[in-house]
Formats: sequence, structure tokens, C-alpha cells
Amino acid sequence: MYDIDKRLFVGIKISTTLQRGLDNCARGTERYFKEDRPEALEIVTFGEEKFIGRFLLDGFPVSDIDNVSRNVRSIITLITRGHRIAEDSIRIYADSSAHAARPGA
Repeated sequence: MYDIDKRLFVGIKISTTLQRGLDNCARGTERYFKEDRPEALEIVTFGEEKFIGRFLLDGFPVSDIDNVSRNVRSIITLITRGHRIAEDSIRIYADSSAHAARPGA
């Protein structure tokens, strides 16, 4: 686990239902969130809450935020075999206390 200092994170809070979907992910989709790869989603904690999504690089173009949001939603839908993600449930978070979970956590 490592600290992320004041980075922006685009993702969704992991609800009980979403956690079940992640725990029972579609076969072969673990690579989308359990591997340490740049294109993989990450599971992080902000305080007591867990989120899944992607960190943005410094200087990320504002015009590409929609693309990241759609990408996060589509990957979560794929992983969880169709779990519906409301468009407005993907949020941008900034928190210096964010901790990236180990791959597979």
C-alpha cells in the first residue's frame, strides 16, 4: 500500500452489491482491477469507504473526463456481469489520505 498525495480519482463508492459483483467477477476479468497495470482500475480507501476507479495524471485534460467516466463504468459493468452503474454515480474525488489497496484486495 502506498500514499497518494492530493491526486484526483475518478470512481464509484463500492456498495455491498458492487462488492459482491467484484468478489464474483466474470471469468477472465480480474485483470481489469486485480493487476498492477496502468489501464487497470484500482480499489482505494478514502477514510472508511472503499472506491473503485482510476487516478488521473497531473495535467489531465478536462475535455477527457467524460471518456474516463464512461471507461470506468464500462469496465465495472463488464467485471460484474452487467451491474448497472448510474451515470451520475461516477464522481471525482481529491483526498490526500487516499490509499491504494494491494492488487487483488
